[in-house]
Amino acid sequence: MRYPRRSILKAAAALAGTAAVELKVRVLAASRERSWDLIVVGGGNAGLPAAIFAAQRGARVLIIDTAAQLGGTLHLSTGQMSAAGTKLQKSKGFADSPQSHYDDVMRISGNTADPQLLRLAVDNAAPAFDWLTDHGFTALPEHPITGTTHDPYSHARYAWGKDGGRSILKVLLEQLQPHLDTGRVQTLLQTEVTRLLQARDGSVRGVETQDLDEEKIQHLARYTVLTCGGYTDNRALFEKYEGHRSYSQATYPFSQGAGYTLGEAAGGYIRGGQNHTPLFGAVLANDDYPSPMRAMVRHFPPDRPPWEIFVNTAGQRFLREDVPSHTSYEHALGAQPDERCWVVFDDAILNTAPRLAMGFGVRYSQQDLRKLFDDGTPHFYRADSIAELAAKAGVDAGGLSATIADYNRGQASGQDTLGRQYLPLPIARAPYYAIRLQSWNLTSYAGLAVDRKLRVIRPGGKPIGNLYAAGELLGMGQLMGHAVCGGMAVTPALALGRLLGREILRL
Repeated sequence: MRYPRRSILKAAAALAGTAAVELKVRVLAASRERSWDLIVVGGGNAGLPAAIFAAQRGARVLIIDTAAQLGGTLHLSTGQMSAAGTKLQKSKGFADSPQSHYDDVMRISGNTADPQLLRLAVDNAAPAFDWLTDHGFTALPEHPITGTTHDPYSHARYAWGKDGGRSILKVLLEQLQPHLDTGRVQTLLQTEVTRLLQARDGSVRGVETQDLDEEKIQHLARYTVLTCGGYTDNRALFEKYEGHRSYSQATYPFSQGAGYTLGEAAGGYIRGGQNHTPLFGAVLANDDYPSPMRAMVRHFPPDRPPWEIFVNTAGQRFLREDVPSHTSYEHALGAQPDERCWVVFDDAILNTAPRLAMGFGVRYSQQDLRKLFDDGTPHFYRADSIAELAAKAGVDAGGLSATIADYNRGQASGQDTLGRQYLPLPIARAPYYAIRLQSWNLTSYAGLAVDRKLRVIRPGGKPIGNLYAAGELLGMGQLMGHAVCGGMAVTPALALGRLLGREILRL
């Protein structure tokens, strides 16, 4: 994949504002050709454990990353993990099993996850989690838990550390450091892999790289592992693989889909995009997509019951606002035109309800929210009548008027049309308000196709020799199906990266 110098610099600048975990690294001196046991393309959540465990077995490993630092999305991630049968669970008297974990993900996803990859992920999750805890990772005191805002697990197996993804990255970097010190693992940072080198039989024998000076160098290896993340910051690939528009800009700037392009060029293919699952509640800064996010309206009914209603472009409600799972919100939003909706309320609700809109790291007070309306901020609408509100927001006026009238009747009688139970106030006192909400995304749902040994495969199922993949590159649509399943992004990356380095690669 061509990743121009200006794109690398732009991504580096975007990441510069985040707190990075410090690491002393050895940088490989430029050479025309080097021979390695293993080349790892992408030094993040899956690539680091693959390198660590391969080095422990005596392999000489080269890690290549377009970023200026190792860690990938762990610098930004909440680091949520789920694993069944862990030492942490046993220490708290919780009995659990990988089979139960598998069954839960299949239940939550409606049996849309890939059975083979899911089985591999859950069977290897506990050993990976235990390895982290054995080497210094500490979960929050109240963990593990069954879940947060999505459909919960049947057992308490969900956990993360106080510093989110950096709690995991700290352990990975500490375990990598001895291998960097000996030179068994070396790195090439701010370097793009431009293509995979293939023999006549199609097997991969290494990579070609290009650095910021645009010098191309070839590196040979017995094995190449693609662990270079997703495509969520690449609008064209997002829309190509998932079939939906990319509206938001809220992810890791190096998530450009390099592994997908490299894998396809080598003969592999992409699957799982049909399980595209939009997240709910983004308030975008503008209509130049993908847009930065200004705020989120993403309340969780058990913590903050709904006072408002949500309507679609026809002005109609499309979900019961007090359903206690974001899974229902996401599926309902995904069925709406342009994955868009509006939250609607009146002045009495604005004055009385708990705070609704969240910024990044802060909650907007009623005063803050009023200022957004006063300033005419994009996607914040206020009007003295329902018809005027509909016109400003771009919602069907007749539909919105009928919807609010129906809601108010249900609120007065206690018999809501959609079965909503929490009905504190009608929407009846001007001025009236609406905030336009849009879908957003954090992870890639389509993924590179692999077999049970994590070998990249061709459309007919034949593996491409010496080429493997793990991490987000496998796609959330394969690992957790048409849903968001707690911990099923971070944990499979760690577990399968560890499995590759520890057992699968024949070193």
